[in-house]
Amino acid sequence: MNERSVQHTTFVIERTYSASPARVFAAWANPEAKAQWFPKADEFDFRVGGRECNRGTHAGVTYTYDAHYQDIVPDQRIAYTYTMDRDETLMSVSVTTVEFQKSATGTRLIYTEQGAFFDGEDKPEYREQGTKSFLDALDAVLQRERMREESKH
Repeated sequence: MNERSVQHTTFVIERTYSASPARVFAAWANPEAKAQWFPKADEFDFRVGGRECNRGTHAGVTYTYDAHYQDIVPDQRIAYTYTMDRDETLMSVSVTTVEFQKSATGTRLIYTEQGAFFDGEDKPEYREQGTKSFLDALDAVLQRERMREESKH
C-alpha cells in the first residue's frame, strides 16, 4: 500500500493591473475572455452554484480542473472550491478567493488559495508558480487591450 499524506498550504498572490475592477472581473467572468489567459473551459457556468471544468492531456496524462463557484460579488470578489486530478487520481482540493480592489492605477487583485495536496501527487510551490504564470498572462492580455484602446484615440 502506498504511503498516504496530506500537505496543507496557503498562499497569497497580489497583482496590480492598469484596468478597472470591472474589466479585471470580466476577464474571470466571461468564458471567451478567460480563455485568453487560462485553459479554455469545457464547461463554464459563472454563477453561485455554477461550475467551471477543463481537461487537458499532456504527455499521455489527463489533468482535470473542476471548480464550483461558492460566492460571487460582481467587480469585488469570487470565491470557489476546486479539485485537480491526474487521470483518476485526486491531487488536491483548494478553496480560493479572488478580490478586486480599486487602486490609484486600476485594480489591486488579491488571490488567496488554501489547499490540501494529497500523497505527494502535486506540490504547493508548483501550484503557486503556475498561478503566478496565469496571473502574468492575464496582465499581458489586459495590457494588449489597453494598447489597442489607446491606439484608437
